[in-house]
Amino acid sequence: MLVFNRCSATLAIVCITLLSGCGPKQVQTNGYKEGVTPGMTQGRAEAILGKPQDSGPFSLPGVSAEVLSYAFGQVLVQNGQVVAISINNAPDFHGPVGITLGMTEDQLKAAFAAHRAKRKGHRESYDAIEKSNDTRTRDIYDDTDHVMIELAAANANDPLAPFNVSQVTYANDAGMRLLEQFTKARVNGLYPDVHVDNFISEPWPGTH
Repeated sequence: MLVFNRCSATLAIVCITLLSGCGPKQVQTNGYKEGVTPGMTQGRAEAILGKPQDSGPFSLPGVSAEVLSYAFGQVLVQNGQVVAISINNAPDFHGPVGITLGMTEDQLKAAFAAHRAKRKGHRESYDAIEKSNDTRTRDIYDDTDHVMIELAAANANDPLAPFNVSQVTYANDAGMRLLEQFTKARVNGLYPDVHVDNFISEPWPGTH
């Protein structure tokens, strides 16, 4: 058995500090790992990510899932399988076409334009009002990459305020349906704490 005295322990700490300072920069993902994908089992996802910080059922008419909460965001599970992974708190995250959290709507458009792939999907725009909080949201459902990109206005009270990417969700077909059902439930007033105004659904990519 190795026994460290105070001096040797101090030297060890110094060595570790020096080595970590010289090593590669640690990627800040808050626990998110790209190996987790929709379609895998909950057990496999937890083997990669670790146990969630919190978990529990979520259910509304037409909307049902198990929600696993992590520092980076949430994992949605139906019937023991992962259907969606939402990332909203991972500073060094890079998604499809180089999407990053916090990038502007113009930067997002440029990223898609640079890849020039023909895409299909739709965009939902609405105001979500929760108690005294008002959020103007644009959700892009990209069926080509099976991803939903959520953008939020920097200032909900300013009609000219820019939008920035606030969340990126990877989802399979079941996950995409779940996300849309969740929004539809809020629009229909079935979510008790949130009121939705000015809902618009339109084809994406559009002409603007």
